Amino acid sequence: MISGLKHISISMDDFRLLQAGDQSVFGVVFNYWQPIIYFKVRQLCKTDSDAEEVTQEVFIEFYLKRTQLSNPESIFPFLFTIAKRMAISNFRKSLIRSNYLQSLGQTWLESSFSLQEELDARELEVILESIIEQLPPQQQAIYRRSKFEEQSYQEIADEEGLSKNTVRNHMSLASKFVRFKLDKILSIFFF
Repeated sequence: MISGLKHISISMDDFRLLQAGDQSVFGVVFNYWQPIIYFKVRQLCKTDSDAEEVTQEVFIEFYLKRTQLSNPESIFPFLFTIAKRMAISNFRKSLIRSNYLQSLGQTWLESSFSLQEELDARELEVILESIIEQLPPQQQAIYRRSKFEEQSYQEIADEEGLSKNTVRNHMSLASKFVRFKLDKILSIFFF
């Protein structure tokens, strides 16, 4: 208990008035028990404002359920029970909210990175396509079949009516050209 507070004594007549909704008796109860309840609640709340809010809710619930009390001695245990329950509930909500926000932040970061990777991949595809279009038509066709359609040199040679060595030479020239252009473009991005 907080030092410096004298013990409150409520007569049975005042207690009946409290149960009937008398504001002046409620004010006496509130003024006496509010600092004690706040002190207890503050131990379970993260912030002063949370503790103040929970303490106010405790007294609201106390007022709404005042008729359930059987005698003046049951006021503090009743207040304390409500305060403990509400403070724990507030702590749980705070923890859930914190975990949710952390999870949401992580999800946002993951989706942001995923989206960025997707945009980078699309941009790279556009760049690669523009480089391939700079190749001579036959090299373009061979490069596309080999890299995108995953055809072997022999399959390409058979379809194009070329020798396997000719396809290999075209692929070698096309690959060197694409790598050279990509290296130039990527070096610009990184520097």
